[in-house]
Amino acid sequence: MTCIYDILLNFLDNDNLIDFYEWSSEDTLEHIKKIYLFKVSTNTLKDFLNYKIKVDKSFLLRIEDKTTLYKGKNTLKYACLFTDMNKVIAFEFLETGEVIAKSSLLLDEEDDIIMETTNLEEETISYQKLDKYPKETFLTRQEQFKRKYLLKEITSSYKDKNFDKILYYYEEVFEKDNKTLQEKYQLLLNDIKNNYNNKYDLLYDIVRLSYTNKR
Repeated sequence: MTCIYDILLNFLDNDNLIDFYEWSSEDTLEHIKKIYLFKVSTNTLKDFLNYKIKVDKSFLLRIEDKTTLYKGKNTLKYACLFTDMNKVIAFEFLETGEVIAKSSLLLDEEDDIIMETTNLEEETISYQKLDKYPKETFLTRQEQFKRKYLLKEITSSYKDKNFDKILYYYEEVFEKDNKTLQEKYQLLLNDIKNNYNNKYDLLYDIVRLSYTNKR
């Protein structure tokens, strides 16, 4: 392992890693003064990105209170960087060893770290693979938000028996047909979950506008 200095991290509790270009102005960025970097195999890094992971206590002891910040709280209790020399990812752990959050890096900082640590020796990290994360959707962070919003809007409308809304939303997306209300409701939900695309961006805009106009 080696020390890395002066980088920005955006620890997010998210199943899928959020790339730096999708960071939001509302996110809380951590200006890291010092953090340890470990070179690991590509398979190890893939496991940490695809599974819920629990590391051994012995590893936590190696990084405990070693990550320092410029402002606010002095340290992150359990945090470090992993690299396979293709990418660099930051992970934060609970005291029980589970990954609680992860962060990508700014592109220039990631490139600098890889260039500066080419001779770093690869380490074997002891960990357990728990549940696998849900299949990556390849949606942007904004698209994931819109999809979640629409699913909540449609399910709540159906629960509240606002059936005219369901019919309206359906006909904004699909052609008018003779399917039952229940069929239309299920088709909307399933299509939003599994086939999100730009037609649902338009539906999201329509729904948000309808609430804006009521104010």
